[in-house]
Amino acid sequence: MNTRLTALQGAILCDIDPKDRAAIDAMLREYGIPAAGDLTLVRRYSIACPAWPTCGLAVTESERALPGILDEMEAELARLGLADERISVHMTGCPNGCARPYTPDIGLVGKAAGEKYTVYLGGNAQGTRLAYIFKDMVPKDEIVPALAPVFSRFKSERVSGESFGDFCNRLGKDELAPAVQEEPAESV
Repeated sequence: MNTRLTALQGAILCDIDPKDRAAIDAMLREYGIPAAGDLTLVRRYSIACPAWPTCGLAVTESERALPGILDEMEAELARLGLADERISVHMTGCPNGCARPYTPDIGLVGKAAGEKYTVYLGGNAQGTRLAYIFKDMVPKDEIVPALAPVFSRFKSERVSGESFGDFCNRLGKDELAPAVQEEPAESV
């Protein structure tokens, strides 16, 4: 059986005889490998580099952190009625960009120890447009809360047929920045 690996870390099993399809699908399920149709769109279009402990260049988690971030993101998108939107998320544990975090709708790039990331917005699912830095040094547990106001604006302000990345690109960082409330400075 021919197998092809995709740029989105997927595997395509080729030349399957139709009579063998059910047995192969059952075997994949048995080993916990979900079919593309069983994944939400945000999970289907998301990838991560291995990062810690595999890569000596990593400064943060990536592959092991992304599933939890996607759990939170899926819940927020569902809460807003955006669960059926195709939003690509690419995450890396360092700036080298092995999972191509500079081009999707949302890019997460490991920046500093303590699980801090740079959040990029405005690319696209096809990876044909560079994103811009939306927010820097965001702790892992604050990524989805930082994006929630942007998701909300996307829901209410996008034009018909506009993707999340197109929306963020159209508005730009200066227009989207007020959507994110900064923490007030502690008084001395």
